[in-house]
Amino acid sequence: MRRPLIWQARARFWLFLQVVSVALVEWLLAANSRRGAVSAMIVNLTPRLQMQAVMAAVLLVSSLALGHAAAQTPDATPVAPVVPQAVAAVPMAPESEQIKKSEQIKLDKKHVTCVAKVVHHEAGNQPRAGQIAVAHVLMNRVKHGHGSDVCDAAKRPGQFFPIDRYHPDRSTNQWSEAVDVARDVLAGKARDTSRGALFFHANWAKPDRFFRGRTKVARLDDHDFYR
Repeated sequence: MRRPLIWQARARFWLFLQVVSVALVEWLLAANSRRGAVSAMIVNLTPRLQMQAVMAAVLLVSSLALGHAAAQTPDATPVAPVVPQAVAAVPMAPESEQIKKSEQIKLDKKHVTCVAKVVHHEAGNQPRAGQIAVAHVLMNRVKHGHGSDVCDAAKRPGQFFPIDRYHPDRSTNQWSEAVDVARDVLAGKARDTSRGALFFHANWAKPDRFFRGRTKVARLDDHDFYR
């Protein structure tokens, strides 16, 4: 883009040349009519030279006028503005969903099923805190060497029930809740409400000699928990 100051300078120069050219033409015409004045000014031009001078002045003015018009005319081809390309945004899953998915990948499905079966069978009718406590009993037993993993601990003779032959209806809400509790406990997301218990029994039943020699650490609804 040309600056306005340059346009003004060119316009003034073009006007100056026009005035000079017109004055030159008038002076030549007056000189041709007054031979005496021309001779006094020591100007001796033949008519042919006078006409050539007039034509040269006209051509000069015309060329300057065309150049001035061209300077005022903007470029024919405008430069298109550069538009940045839009980058499609990749939707990101919420952080909680990402954490939940990563935890589900780490959890063993067999372990989840074993814990869910114990929770469903032993505490399916209990509040969530009681279900979490039952699940933690399995975890605590593994920590104290009563099984290599939660499935092994659940299958120890005389401890729970034959979980391999237990097949609850997996379309019920109770089963879904038991699976959710099992996942939370195995992932370490649920606080140990059993207070480190290794055993439990229904508190509506009279405890036998085995439990009378243990320390009761918690009571949650229908269950008492012992170490």
